[in-house]
Amino acid sequence: MRTMLASCAIALAILAAGDAHSDTASQYGPELQGFGYPFRTERFEFQSQRQPMAMAFMDIAPDRPNGRTVVLLHGKNFCAATWEATIGHLLQAGYRVIAPDQIGFWTV
Repeated sequence: MRTMLASCAIALAILAAGDAHSDTASQYGPELQGFGYPFRTERFEFQSQRQPMAMAFMDIAPDRPNGRTVVLLHGKNFCAATWEATIGHLLQAGYRVIAPDQIGFWTV
């Protein structure tokens, strides 16, 4: 969990600083390409206030579904990947888990 939090924080700091010349910045694209999410991400594209937007989300199905779904929302300083351990426990209990990233915290 700490490693995931640190990775998100580093990636966001790089993007906020806009330092395209550093070695670390070259590892991640503007949409956090290169950041390893714990589950497959999907992309949702839409329009908001006449601006094209996109966000990523993880939609993970359990092996033994119980018919219930949980949506996990992260705060401003985190990304959906920080829910990895929680997602694992929920999947074991049979929950489908949807974890969207806020705009600006995503990769595809």
